[in-house]
Formats: sequence, structure tokens, C-alpha cells
Amino acid sequence: MLFALAPLPFASARPFLWALWATYVGAIAIVFFAWQLRSGASLRVNPIEFRLPAALVAVTLLMLVAQVLPIGSFLIASDGAISLTAPQISIAPGQTVLMLARQLTYALVAVLVMQIAASDNRRNVLLHGLIAIALAYGAYGLIALRLGDTILGLPKWAYLGSITGSFVNRNSFATFIGFGAILTLAHGCAIMRRQAERHKDDGLINGLLSKVILYGAAYTFLILVLIGTQSRMGLFAALAGSAVVVLATLLSIRRLGLILLIAPLALATFIGLLWLLGGGLLERIESDGFDSSTRWVLYEQILRLIALRPWTGFGGGTFEIAFPIVHTLPLPADVSFNLAHNTYLALWSELGLIGGSFLILAIAFVTVKLVTALLANHGSWTAEIAALGVIFQVAIHSMVDFSLEIPANTLVFVAILATGLATTSRTKTMRTRS
Repeated sequence: MLFALAPLPFASARPFLWALWATYVGAIAIVFFAWQLRSGASLRVNPIEFRLPAALVAVTLLMLVAQVLPIGSFLIASDGAISLTAPQISIAPGQTVLMLARQLTYALVAVLVMQIAASDNRRNVLLHGLIAIALAYGAYGLIALRLGDTILGLPKWAYLGSITGSFVNRNSFATFIGFGAILTLAHGCAIMRRQAERHKDDGLINGLLSKVILYGAAYTFLILVLIGTQSRMGLFAALAGSAVVVLATLLSIRRLGLILLIAPLALATFIGLLWLLGGGLLERIESDGFDSSTRWVLYEQILRLIALRPWTGFGGGTFEIAFPIVHTLPLPADVSFNLAHNTYLALWSELGLIGGSFLILAIAFVTVKLVTALLANHGSWTAEIAALGVIFQVAIHSMVDFSLEIPANTLVFVAILATGLATTSRTKTMRTRS
């Protein structure tokens, strides 16, 4: 229910909705852990097994707590004559508390999803449920575009002519749809992989053709929706994540020669679809290119902001309040920047260079863990390669946008990562390599 409803109200990118989902997940966690304690059962997958990422997440949470404590006098800004200080690190403690609530929610979701992913059947239901959710929102986005170009029945105030679904920002919606596309591709490739590993005398897997057609159609539909978002980097990042899945599949079945055959065919197919259905995206690429001078100026000024407090940051969730300290021409003076359009820079400006790197390092560790499990043939191949694909997707897209700062996206991302990571656990031996 959480993953299906979180994208609905503007991708849950509103403080009230953050608090709502935090309360919901917290209540479920209390019930679950109370039941575990009463029954005497142990966790199916203990997150403590993954010591390094768990410690990095825990330290990040403690840092957010420390940022709101009145532990000294911290300079906010100074013009030489007058200095503005605060008794705590965060220049907006309320925003930092909200970020703490979000991060706690994501951590609890990861732990709960790991317990689900320990079961082959439940893991399969969860991942297919996420695919169905992406397909549903993709279909809604397409319908909403054709029937008046609205958001939940309301007139759009941005990104007219682009598919945004229930999201406000097309780039964030592209990330969400990309998750579904990569999950779908991972399942389709898993079937082909299983077939390739069968002895020729065993024949075809039952329902092979129908499953391949079904996954292929779903993936194609989601890519078409991605093109309709007109998000340049959103499409590129999703295709990069898809390439990771396809390449890993070919390597795992030792069909290196197929890479030379499939690569040009896939490229030709993509160009054809882009030409037929992606007119708006092509116009954006032709007119804007893949970079923006304004965005580079923004990044330059964010780096200046980071330099003012390189070790402590200005407080979690405070970018919108802190950025005016350095906001200057040639950035438009009448435009406010509430997000950094780069998740890495946002973390470093809010938590400092060291503290802002902990979550990045945690995901890097998960990446290594997934690759190691895939090479060792341990756990669920489908869940692991899907998680690896979406990590590559968001790692690329986060360099130029803020998709992971949108709760609906982060919840799905955490669920996919937790599912893949859970199958690498030594606590619970997975029964299949599906």
C-alpha cells in the first residue's frame, strides 16, 4: 500500500505527507517488532549483518540529531560588520527534524522489506507489485496528458506537454518510471538466462514465450512513457541502468558474441522509437543540448556555499534557506532555488563533506555486495541485478537532478535495494537463483 499510494499526492513531496508516511511506517514497525519479540522469533534477515552500511546510516541519523542540539554558537552569515549566528548547527532546525523523520522512515522501510524479501514467494510478489505500480502510473500519466494535460485533475503549472503522472516534476517521474522499466527488464532477462542454462534436451521453460512477450511489452511501454516525459537525463539514466542488466545477463550466460549483435539492434530500435514518438524530447535535445549554462552556474555557487561550512553543513533539509547566502548574478535574482538539482551537492551543503558522504558510501558498499553476490552465484539473481541497475540509474541522474529527494522515488529505490541486499544475506539461505 505504501509504494502504491506514496506517488499519488504529488509524489508525497510535501511536509504533511512526509509526516503521514513516517507515522504509518512507524506504526507498522512497532507492530512487527512487538510480534517478533512476543513470538521469540529472530529476524529473517538481520540488518546488523551488513555492518558498514548500517553504521553509515546510523551515523547519518545521529548527525541530524546533533545538528538541532543547542551545543554552541555557529556562524550563519557575515557582511564584515554584522554577524548572524545560531545556537545549533542547523539554520532551520524544523527542516532538519523533518529530514530526520524521512531518513528514519527509509531505514525502517529497508528493514521491513528485507524481512519480506527473505521469502522467495513474497519477494516475487513485491517486485511484480512494483512493476504493476509503475505501469499503472505510466498509464495514468499518458491518459492525463491526452485528456487536458492535468495533474490529478488540476491544471498543470509546469512542464506542459510532458508526461508527469501524479508528479509535478517530469524528471522525478522519469526516475520513477525508470525503476519499473529496469525491474521489468531484470525479470525478462532472468527468464532468458534460466532458459540458456537449461540442457537442450530439457526443452523450453513452461510459458517462456508468453512471459518474454509480456515483459517485453511492459518494458517497451515504460520506455515510451519515459520518452513522453521529455526528460533527457531521466531517459539516459534508465537506459544506462537497463544496459547494466542486459550486459550482466549476457556475461552470466557467456554469450559475449551476442553483445556485438544486440547492441546495434537495440540502438537502432531506440532511435526509431525516439524518432516516431519522441518529438518533444528531440526538440529539447536539439535546442538545449545535454547541458545548461545556468545549471553550471548554480553548481558553482553551491560549491561556494559548501566552502562556507565544509565540515558541519548548514543542516539537513535547509538548502532552500541556506542558498540565498551565496545566490548572486548571473543566476536570476527573482528565481528561488529550493533544490540543488544535484543530490551529491545537496548532501554536502547540508551535512558537510564528511557527513554528506556517508549515505553515498553506504550505497557504494551495497553495490560491491551485490556484485560480489552475483559473481559468487549467491542469492536471487533477479533481485540483485535489478538493484544494481537502479543504483546505476540514480547514481547518474542524481548528478543533475533531485529525484532521490522526492519521497515517492526514495521509498521505491530503498525497497529495490533492500530486496536485492537481503538475498545476499548469509543469515537466510535463498532457495532459488531466479
